[in-house]
Amino acid sequence: MEDDLKFVMLSARAPMADGFGHIERHIIAIESAVGDNTGLAFDLAKTLIESACQTILTERNITFDTQDSLPKLFKTITNSLPFLPAGASGNAELRKSLAQTLNGLHTAVQGVCELRNACGFASHGGDAPRPALERTRALLAAEAADAIIGFLHRVHRQDRVRPASTKLT
Repeated sequence: MEDDLKFVMLSARAPMADGFGHIERHIIAIESAVGDNTGLAFDLAKTLIESACQTILTERNITFDTQDSLPKLFKTITNSLPFLPAGASGNAELRKSLAQTLNGLHTAVQGVCELRNACGFASHGGDAPRPALERTRALLAAEAADAIIGFLHRVHRQDRVRPASTKLT
């Protein structure tokens, strides 16, 4: 049965191995929380995306306020990273399609933030218990965070690493 399988973040592990070591404890915690404490999984999904955004912005020497909301950080990232390859930058249709996809990711980020605010285990305190969502919804937030972090990291790194030369010398 699928619910018995342990959740493992795959895309977030590449940045972890590439200088984002500080997120390892978050990754391990979210993998555990998906099955053991779904409310905490929502908190950690938001925190993980936030940490990755701040690290990328810092590495790129792009200023941001540490008090910026995650949606604002994500917008700063999407306005700063080179999402289209140089050879395709003049293609208006590709730019439009990519903008739509990035808007979808922005919506996912906003959704993770709202789930965290409504169902998070450790966020904001409260005068009553928060609704508990089952593992399937925690997986949605965790997998969205995994995909977003992996994608941002790949784009961040792609223009910083020179492709290997295929010319013979």
